[in-house]
Amino acid sequence: MRVLFIIAGVLCIILAALGILLPGLPATPFLLLASFLFARSSKKMHDWLINHKVFGPILSDFLDRKGIRLHIKIVSLVMMWSMMLVSVFYLIDNVTIKYVAMSGAVIGTFAILMYKTIRD
Repeated sequence: MRVLFIIAGVLCIILAALGILLPGLPATPFLLLASFLFARSSKKMHDWLINHKVFGPILSDFLDRKGIRLHIKIVSLVMMWSMMLVSVFYLIDNVTIKYVAMSGAVIGTFAILMYKTIRD
């Protein structure tokens, strides 16, 4: 079971890294899941994740401070809405899918804004 948790944790880290780069794919849920999996399988991997220069601050903000930094909220919202608008106006032809994309952006916006804003 330990090996499966480590493999699943590594896959979550890969998805989180993609989530940082790709709008629409969230990073934080994958980091939280990876942290959970590593905490139950590998102290070394868990310590690496918590102390990582990119992933560590995101995790500590969310877990310890129960919030998201202001600049991360701004970047997330700008990227999400930019991709949604490009998709709706240039990439998607189906009207139903356009409404689904717009609804996803609205729900994502509310989800991001629900969390406390951490100002440094």
